[in-house]
Amino acid sequence: MGISSITTSRGYLTQQLNKLSSTLSEKTSQLATGKVSTTYGGVGNQRLLSMELKQKVERIESYEETITMSRLHIKTLNLNLERLEALRIESKSTMDLNNFQLQADGQTSTQATAEILLTEAISLLNAEVGGHYLFGGSDANTNPVLEMSQILDGVDGKAGLKQVMNEYWQANKGPAGSEGRLTVSPLNTVLAAGVPVSSDFSITEDGAHNFGFDIGSVTSSLSNMTLTPPAGADPDSFGIEFTGQPQPGEKITIELGLPPDGSKTTKIELTAAVGSAAEGEFLIGADLAETAANLRTAIQSGIQQEAGISLRAASDEWAANEFFNTFNGQVPNRVDGPPFDTATGVVSGAATTTSWYVGENLPTLDPRQDKVAVVDDNLSLGYGVRANEQGLADVVKTLATFVSADFSSNSAMDKKYYGALADGMKAILQPADTDRSGIVDITTEVAVAYKSIENTAERHQIRKSGYNTTVDQIEGVDKELLAAEILQMQTNIEASYRASSIVMQLSLADYI
Repeated sequence: MGISSITTSRGYLTQQLNKLSSTLSEKTSQLATGKVSTTYGGVGNQRLLSMELKQKVERIESYEETITMSRLHIKTLNLNLERLEALRIESKSTMDLNNFQLQADGQTSTQATAEILLTEAISLLNAEVGGHYLFGGSDANTNPVLEMSQILDGVDGKAGLKQVMNEYWQANKGPAGSEGRLTVSPLNTVLAAGVPVSSDFSITEDGAHNFGFDIGSVTSSLSNMTLTPPAGADPDSFGIEFTGQPQPGEKITIELGLPPDGSKTTKIELTAAVGSAAEGEFLIGADLAETAANLRTAIQSGIQQEAGISLRAASDEWAANEFFNTFNGQVPNRVDGPPFDTATGVVSGAATTTSWYVGENLPTLDPRQDKVAVVDDNLSLGYGVRANEQGLADVVKTLATFVSADFSSNSAMDKKYYGALADGMKAILQPADTDRSGIVDITTEVAVAYKSIENTAERHQIRKSGYNTTVDQIEGVDKELLAAEILQMQTNIEASYRASSIVMQLSLADYI
């Protein structure tokens, strides 16, 4: 062998050893990182697919972040809505028609309980998660509902619920001498030879407005009495004229519409009696004039009683509706006064009335869209809720109205007024024409969004797992196979080192 051949063999062996060492280093790095290459250039012709799949995974992960926050929001919403529904049911039980017990502070025991429930309801409606107030629509910066004292008593010089209720009551009751804005005329008796031959009086509304009682129908079975029925005009009236005596047991019934629209009514029913007159009766007198006077007094007394009971309860409900029904930017109306007792209309209270709800209140067909979570390509789910939506507002409205009512005189009429108001508030909490509340409707809609989010999250997990598996197949390595290859290469390198050392140790003397 020539010297040049030995030199060439040494160079070749060195080259092979360096190549094996480089390959071993590369495979060792692959084993450590689990990747074919640290650059896309080393991936091969599937690098574009790998890049595309990674982008899809990143997009899914951004959706998953939104889903995580949305889940937290909706879970808290559901918990609060469930408690608010329980409060609605508790409120109905609290307003016990037969539980009139006045305390030393002038409140009934049921009002004290209602105050506790109202405080809790307001706290639930002001729930906040991660800077987002759940019942404020898209407004995530402030409590959407004011404190109870601000709602009842007003704030910043604006009227609270109690003042609004008082003004409506003045307007519905009317001035002194007019109960429920109805006027009973003096008795007019015609005499012949000192003997009354006719005696009449009338009941008249005091103007064309929605305050006070609205005369509806008047029916009578009284003998020797001429009834001039109401004409249905506004202001309306009816007249009664006796030309003789009625018979015991005969009746007259007066139906009065309650404000603001007369859709609810109350009745005054009076029966002719002899000897003495109990409640709901009038006494047949010595002559027709005395009988007419007795009926007039009984009607006047019945109007006064109904004014302090059914009319006052209806007035409170009207005022509460104006104060609390503000959804979609609706403006509360105030009585056009002072004076309030002779008012004939209402005016906007936007600038003078405390806004109990201060969250998002722009007109919308769907408040759920106030808060939207984008959870997938072309899939957005709304779960916004406003505290002044009807179902939620009804809970605050009924409790606040009941707490604001004044039963402090502890009279027999106060007890009946208490019953009438409690009955009206319970009807709001549970309308007669439905088996489910507005809160349940809201809960159902939010639950639908939550179910869609859960389904989407599951779909994302499956897709993400599939994408990552494909990327691993493109960029990853089989670590078991790689370990075996590395072990084999180490064996080869060791053998090559031994062979190389023999060659490298050869000298010219050895060759000769």
